[in-house]
Amino acid sequence: MARPTAHDRSQAPAIGQLLISALRIHHDRAALVFEDEVVSYADLDYRSKCIAGGLRSFGANRGDRVALLLPNGIEYVVADLAIARTGLVKVPLNDLLAASDVAYCLEHSDASILVVHEDLLDRVPTGEPGRKLVVVGTNSPGVTSFEQLLASPPAEDSPALADDPAIIMYTGGTTGRPKGIVHNAGALGTNLLTHVLCSKIRDGEVMLLCTPLPHSAGFFLQTGLLQGARVSIARRFDPVGLLDAIENHAVSWIFMVPTMIYRLLDRLRAEPRVTESIETIVYGAAPISRARIEEALAHFGPVFLQIFGQSECPNFATTLSKRDHEDPSLLASCGQPCPGVEVRIADDGGEEVPIGEVGEVLLRSPYTLREYHEAPELTEAAYHEDWLRTGDVGFRNAMGHVFLVDRKKDMIITGGMNVYSAEIEHVLDEHPRVDLAAVIGFPDEDWGEAVHVFFVSAEGVAPSELDAHCREHLASYKVPKGYTQVDALPTTNYGKIDKKTLRANSPESERGDPA
Repeated sequence: MARPTAHDRSQAPAIGQLLISALRIHHDRAALVFEDEVVSYADLDYRSKCIAGGLRSFGANRGDRVALLLPNGIEYVVADLAIARTGLVKVPLNDLLAASDVAYCLEHSDASILVVHEDLLDRVPTGEPGRKLVVVGTNSPGVTSFEQLLASPPAEDSPALADDPAIIMYTGGTTGRPKGIVHNAGALGTNLLTHVLCSKIRDGEVMLLCTPLPHSAGFFLQTGLLQGARVSIARRFDPVGLLDAIENHAVSWIFMVPTMIYRLLDRLRAEPRVTESIETIVYGAAPISRARIEEALAHFGPVFLQIFGQSECPNFATTLSKRDHEDPSLLASCGQPCPGVEVRIADDGGEEVPIGEVGEVLLRSPYTLREYHEAPELTEAAYHEDWLRTGDVGFRNAMGHVFLVDRKKDMIITGGMNVYSAEIEHVLDEHPRVDLAAVIGFPDEDWGEAVHVFFVSAEGVAPSELDAHCREHLASYKVPKGYTQVDALPTTNYGKIDKKTLRANSPESERGDPA
């Protein structure tokens, strides 16, 4: 069977029309809270129509690319909606990207307009003719400001059709230049409805978003708008600010990555706060420590929902439900396939392997990527027939729960044996004085690759003790050859442990027992 084409998805609900309808349906409600400003749905509707009119006055036509280089804030949301309602293609850029990556993404996407915050202008290449700038936070002469566009006459709606491209999302770029992931408006519409079905965002939910809107949080924002939610947006994650918002706004729904949950728990240890309003905490993007999720469940109760997805299949490929979190045997799982998503655990030829056997996780859904922008060879390699190759390795139990064991590229081959870094990390997480651990392979003359641990320990623990712990719980060939204690593990712009950075630094390490 061939992979889905744009034509196969032509009857899907287009995302722009869904969002336009939501703004009108919920017009009398509060939509956004940012710092001291509250914005209604009616105001969001009007502002986004005016920005859409301003973009059209720049000569932007259906299918043109508009890049957003903005921190979390109201302007990002307004610009996002303006793009959706005019048939333009959004190019969301994380405001933590380096200048070289910003330049690459702008050129690669052929963005004709860039909406940028004045504090980020130093990341923008100069002297490039043809690209128009809209600057948030300035009224300097000769510069088109966001406020000027807000004074434009409101535009008539002309959202993208289901088969039209609607977004080019760039990957984090941890293995080279970022890849531009293209999704159609229909695929995004279906994905948004899946978010409604699986995210537990209810009608009128009180949400808090503190991760970058160009990534997963942006999908949850749109879901909240579709549901008439009141969404508090934080510029950055800050445990104290987050707890203040929970108390002040009776927040009921939050999305975080695991490292944020750790910092929140650390803060609550130091200063107990009122968190009873929380009914749902969605987490994902990286593995979570067994010890910390058990601590989180003890503090917050059964409010946790884990998601597994990737930019090529946004957010919802599988979910580990709140009920699943009450079963200790499932805490290492990323859950069962979402409605409309199929999962196959496959060998290198794409054929399904038996239950319990490890293989690559393949996905089939209506909202896997249309293509990698200007990279047909990468698009071809991403699919086995109509199954998306995720690059994740895992297995499935008899009930269909998926257990991830590693990224395919992170698997370590030592002495001719396959070692999955996640398995060793789980064992290290069980040690009471290990706060966080990352396992990678370093080139080694004897072993091919030597298993090495970087770990964080506030209380301190000797490498010899960790070595003894690993020898007790792991096969001998899996036991690390070296251990390096660090103050913190490097993370990517999206909160994941950055193993590329770790591999680039040959460590001053202590070995365990060489026997």
